[in-house]
Amino acid sequence: MTRLFLGLLLSLLIVGCDKPDSGESPSGKTNLTFDPEAITITSGKTEVKVKVTADGGWGVTCSAKDWGSVFPGGGGAGTSEILVKFDENKTGNVRETELVFTTDAGKKSLPVRQNYYIEEVVISDPAFRSGILKAYDIDNDGILSTKEAAAVTEIKVSGLGIKTMPELNTVFKDITYLDCSKNEIETLELGNMTKLEYLDCSDNKLTGLDISHLVDLKTMKATGNPSLAVINVWTGFKEPDGFSKPSATEYKEPEIITPAGYKLVWQEEFNESATGLPDTKKWWYETAEPGWVNNELQTYIAGRKGDIVTADVSDGSLKIRAIKDGNRVYSARVNTNESWTYGWFEARLKLPKGKGTWPAFWMMPSVWSGWPEGGEIDIMEHVGCVPTEVSSSIHCKAYYHAIGTQKTAARKVAGVMDEFHTYALEWTPEYIKTYVDGKQLFYYNPDDYSGGRNANTWPFNKPFELKLNLAWGGDWGGMMGVDESCLPATYEIDYVRVFQK
Repeated sequence: MTRLFLGLLLSLLIVGCDKPDSGESPSGKTNLTFDPEAITITSGKTEVKVKVTADGGWGVTCSAKDWGSVFPGGGGAGTSEILVKFDENKTGNVRETELVFTTDAGKKSLPVRQNYYIEEVVISDPAFRSGILKAYDIDNDGILSTKEAAAVTEIKVSGLGIKTMPELNTVFKDITYLDCSKNEIETLELGNMTKLEYLDCSDNKLTGLDISHLVDLKTMKATGNPSLAVINVWTGFKEPDGFSKPSATEYKEPEIITPAGYKLVWQEEFNESATGLPDTKKWWYETAEPGWVNNELQTYIAGRKGDIVTADVSDGSLKIRAIKDGNRVYSARVNTNESWTYGWFEARLKLPKGKGTWPAFWMMPSVWSGWPEGGEIDIMEHVGCVPTEVSSSIHCKAYYHAIGTQKTAARKVAGVMDEFHTYALEWTPEYIKTYVDGKQLFYYNPDDYSGGRNANTWPFNKPFELKLNLAWGGDWGGMMGVDESCLPATYEIDYVRVFQK
């Protein structure tokens, strides 16, 4: 009886294995389809529903687990729906992934493509927009993206009927070549286009033209503008061979504002340099190893050492740079060859960023007689660890920081590292005053103190030379440590001028 039961059971099992399950294809392999068969989505946060039809069990995963997910993760026979979620694409590039479906037949993929965010550049003049799109709409989608605009290095839009081009000074400020001739343009804003080397604005309706900041401009064509009376140029301008203008048009250099009672006796505008370095007829370098003064960390070099350039004259300014190379930080300290006794000394400066920077605009005697007895005038000092504050000081035998008697003043000035400000010294036989943007910062007159006026309190009666330097670290610049991630750091000098009575 037992043998009969076991035989019957075995027969039933054999029959059950031979008969296909209701959820399986006759071949024994699950068939699966999905709708849609491919997914293309925008850059934004997106949800997509996918219909899945199968005749057996299946599972699904999203390959890009960091920016995509799917729910549920599987299903059975019949038609069901899954929800796929994708994060916003802020990468600036198209990204791709796939949904991977798994059945007993193997794996099957549903491709996914997500576009990146496209920020459109708005161009106000229709004719200018049309010309730009024709040349630079690389993907032919009818808009100019910020990515496409950033790739533009030259613009040729002659004879299109353009009336205005304000985007030149913003979107396209880094181009080197501009031909906008034979249009109907009355005004060109070019102040930020400091890299421009070629300009053809001939045969327009210009009433004025300002190229005073375009110190790299080598070719300019401005003929055919009958109402163009004046072209504003930079200080010390000399017409290059490649310039042409209407015969009645005059060049006008910027007006130098002279303090009352003074006259300009010396100036450095940093508009040109045959070597790319400060003019050695006007400047000399101090070189020194780290620790030379104030426990500073930089190595001062004479402007250039191999590929390292610490004093660069370009785009109408001097850039003094602190540059890390290996275990050293290199910088520059430049001094005027000339020296003066009394006067008005002025510089337009943009200060470097970063904890550890210590730029200065200052004066010391041209003939060394010891410190502090020889005297020192600090017109402007700044340390990166106190980013919003600038200061002025004097040092002499009676008054200096080591004995706690230093005469100094400080003021908070917004934007000193992001924009230029004007710093000035008025030095007379009676007093020393400093100014920031025309407002008095510091005042020193030894007659105001009990010691009165003598050699220890007033060594400021002999020739002093001007100094510009960028220190790194040291007793003051490094008082809160240094942050080498801010290197290279740049101290930018637009001009230096000296006035005397």
